[in-house]
Amino acid sequence: MQPINTLRRYFRQSARLGTGRAYLLARDNPDVDFSAAIIEVALKNFAYDGQAEGSRAQYVFALYGLSKHQARIRRAVLAGLATEHDDTWTLQQLFELALLFAQHGDAPARQAMYHRFLRKPIHGSDWVGARELMALDGLAGLRYVAQKFGRALAKNPDDWQDDHLIKSFQEDNPTLDAWADLRHAAQHDDNVRRYLHNVEATRARQEAYQRPARELPGRQEMIEVPRQRALPFLFRKKLQPTDLEYFAKRLLTEKSKAVIENILFVFGEFKYPLDYRLILELARQQARSRYRLAEFATAALQHLSAPEIRAFALQKLATTTRPSQYTDLLISNYQTGDAGLLTAIVQRSHHEHTLEQLACSYVAIYEATKTPECAPPLLALYHKMTCGIHRSEVVRLLLENQVLPIWLNEELPFDSSAETQLLHQPTGKAASAH
Repeated sequence: MQPINTLRRYFRQSARLGTGRAYLLARDNPDVDFSAAIIEVALKNFAYDGQAEGSRAQYVFALYGLSKHQARIRRAVLAGLATEHDDTWTLQQLFELALLFAQHGDAPARQAMYHRFLRKPIHGSDWVGARELMALDGLAGLRYVAQKFGRALAKNPDDWQDDHLIKSFQEDNPTLDAWADLRHAAQHDDNVRRYLHNVEATRARQEAYQRPARELPGRQEMIEVPRQRALPFLFRKKLQPTDLEYFAKRLLTEKSKAVIENILFVFGEFKYPLDYRLILELARQQARSRYRLAEFATAALQHLSAPEIRAFALQKLATTTRPSQYTDLLISNYQTGDAGLLTAIVQRSHHEHTLEQLACSYVAIYEATKTPECAPPLLALYHKMTCGIHRSEVVRLLLENQVLPIWLNEELPFDSSAETQLLHQPTGKAASAH
């Protein structure tokens, strides 16, 4: 058996990342107290993007279920629920954990949920906890949510509420009639009536409002407006080969840096159809103005393949503090053996934003180049990144290249991501090495 402090360190690292190793460590070492780390990940949602990834409450609750110190963990969660006023996605996770406690007969957890809802809400996140109350008590929970919002509207009549919560309740409970129940309650409850009236007024305004149709500009007008105004059109307009040829030829003679910036942004999304040397020349420029010409030119090089582009990427990767800007160039310029360089970059990177950007880049690289040597850099990311979404992509690529390690396959059923859990392979299907 490894030293207890070593086990705790491994557990804490895994729990913060959201990988399944933490569950296996707790399961296989029942006498080791991991409660401090469980409390840590309960009181903060460590997901890189909590809005996109969602709560890790089920993951934390599974760790809680293995602990001999459940009372301590539960007290910390309920205290956190009462005092979290800064992080929306952490508060969401705490509500979901309290819901799981309450669904298992914990009366104080139920009381804590009702007490916390809409009490000093986080700005812009007054909805947090509503769905958990509705999941806990059905129509009674919905009525309580309506009463609380109605009471808040009495103090702030200029506020507004939409029908999202009512619709979500109806979707989750198709055999019930949420609207009929609220209308009945509104007959004798001023707060419910105020809430329902506000929701219906908001819905009426939304239905009456018709967004004016916006005609897409022509290709010339599109690149001559400021970039922040051009971006929506660049993504909405379906560019044809003739459009790309027009932009490429315009780049040869254009003098306006603002227009050049817009054109380069286009070729960050679409392959530049002419000789790469102009784009490479722009990428080599020093950033000397408010325009991001070198950055956007570098992004455009990811679609182009040439020995000079690869040499430029390797030169920059030797010194840059923003490696993902140049690892993208290997999407079209990867060579056997580059896995060593990519692994070393991950190993010396520690900031979560850098690791997230590298994850995006490496997934694109190994989507374009299928090779078993993807294992070392992808596994290096697996051990360091907090993004459960990209962890699923990493595992998928390891599977596709038949290099999923047995030890990693054993962790998958206990990962914080449901998508990653589904990638678990039956015994004998995972790789035996790495």
